[in-house]
Amino acid sequence: MTNMKSDHAKNQVLDLFTRLQLSLQQHATPERYQYVLNILETGISKVKHNQQTPERQARVVYDQIASQVFVDKLHFTTDENKVLTAINELTHSQKGWGEFSMLGTTNTWPSQ
Repeated sequence: MTNMKSDHAKNQVLDLFTRLQLSLQQHATPERYQYVLNILETGISKVKHNQQTPERQARVVYDQIASQVFVDKLHFTTDENKVLTAINELTHSQKGWGEFSMLGTTNTWPSQ
């Protein structure tokens, strides 16, 4: 049962990251979103290769994108905001002790 739940979370995160990535690539000036696209690519790679749990990687990606929005003054479409909201909801999907243990997550920056 746990493995099925984990696979579902993994597929859900990969789907959301990919949808946002594809949408950002369609902007008239996708180069403005290059840093965000790099964040998503790193997140996809880490989840695919089981280097991080889907929920934790969703939190890392969401936090990094939220910071970058302020730095670069980026604007997202309504659909992109819905995807970001879904990613944020996944970051809180572990409840209880899972949420508490995520507070101690270190090394949240993408490795180079």
